[in-house]
Amino acid sequence: MTKALNRAPIASMPAVAYLLVVASMMIGCTNEKIVYRSGTNFTAPPTAAKNFIGYYDVANKQTVCGSCHVDYQRRWVETKHARAWGDLQGSGFAVGTCEACHSVSDRGNAAIDTAVGYRSAKVSRYYDVQCENCHGAGFTHASRPNSSNRPLVSIRVDTGLKNGCGECHTGTHSPFVDEWRLANAAGLSHSHIQAGAKSSTDPTCKNCHSAQGALKAFGVTENYLQRDSTEWLPNVCATCHDPHGSDNTHQLRFPISTTDVDQNLCMKCHQRRADPSQVTTRNSVHSPEGPTLVGLAGWFPPGMSASDSIFGTHASTDKNPRLCAGCHVYRYTATDKATGNFTFQSTGHRFIAVPCVDATGQPLVNQTCADSVKTFRTCVNSGCHGSEVAARSAFNTAELRTTTLETTLSGLITQAKAGPKSAECSFPNPIYSTCNGAAFNLSLSQKEASFVHNPFLIEQLLLASINQMKTDYNLPLAANVNLTPMFRKGVMLGEGGR
Repeated sequence: MTKALNRAPIASMPAVAYLLVVASMMIGCTNEKIVYRSGTNFTAPPTAAKNFIGYYDVANKQTVCGSCHVDYQRRWVETKHARAWGDLQGSGFAVGTCEACHSVSDRGNAAIDTAVGYRSAKVSRYYDVQCENCHGAGFTHASRPNSSNRPLVSIRVDTGLKNGCGECHTGTHSPFVDEWRLANAAGLSHSHIQAGAKSSTDPTCKNCHSAQGALKAFGVTENYLQRDSTEWLPNVCATCHDPHGSDNTHQLRFPISTTDVDQNLCMKCHQRRADPSQVTTRNSVHSPEGPTLVGLAGWFPPGMSASDSIFGTHASTDKNPRLCAGCHVYRYTATDKATGNFTFQSTGHRFIAVPCVDATGQPLVNQTCADSVKTFRTCVNSGCHGSEVAARSAFNTAELRTTTLETTLSGLITQAKAGPKSAECSFPNPIYSTCNGAAFNLSLSQKEASFVHNPFLIEQLLLASINQMKTDYNLPLAANVNLTPMFRKGVMLGEGGR
């Protein structure tokens, strides 16, 4: 473990620095991310600040906490949190009510008093969103660090909660938590625990359906209040975003612009039971969106191969560099059409690609509406389509085509189940049959409008499954069924509307 080499004489050191030396001698070097330093020169915080210590070097944005927690300091200083105060002052809207979320204060932590840090002391050492915004007052731990006085952070998130990200990342200005909470209304599971996942005997369900499980699966070793709790938390802000900073955009734990399903942040969970090799007890897909997007999902009948990946601009890192997030996490400002005044800023944290919106463009709480009430602006902003009209037309065409093929394939499976080779339609089966594969592809197509992720792949899988079912089970096909591919491989429908 690295220790500071330039030691100041103990007799000449400030009281707090002396305690740091003694503490480091007592507890030893126990963490590769911590450097135990002697002689760190910071003064005790003002009494009014209520034990919040803030910066010891304002000009260089060196936090007192970061003088020992050097890894976190190094990453944090590159984040927007580290320039929150300067950004506020340069915004042209720097008013007193904004200061609490742009400085060290009671916001985001469990401080009982409202007047702490900058709100009470009004000194520059409390500029920016520092460690203590989330962890709480650090003076006790910095004075004599030990495992019993570590100010552990809470990752619990909700609107109205007096601790956590939601105290600042909320409201009309930045309603991340507000929208995240409403994701449940759209049938998405980021903000709630699905009952089936919690009651499942499969321990891996927790890896995607709870914050603690996901963080552990991601390799996160940092401690926090709920880490060892038996209560499952839904996927909160800290599941996807590293509060200490990362090399990825928006402090994301993994990149969102890679087509590698094992490295893409969204796909790390959205890749379960995407192909028959992952099937054990149920012959259906689970969360196959990632592999579907990049053309790897489904059962490949003879003549098709995963090596011939079929995908369009949705999965093109040139046209849609943010991939899943390009459609599902789109930030935009809604304005009153009559006055042009700001009404709302959507952060995209309901994760709805084409949300139902009101007259100003604000997403509705109830997401059951006709396509005409949905905004397809994300399809344009992502780079996949030239206009909302073209995107809506592409969606409607793909949906109609897919529904027709699904109906045809479903009918063939029903016939096969009643025919002489009905045993091949049972599951599990020692041999994964054509009937099983066709049923798997049908479930892939029908899974929560999965076709929209990759209409080319879905059409080819359905067509190949239909033809293979006809051949292997000698089944008739209605004369009016069109088996001619409608989609050009690798080109999104609606491109002509650019």
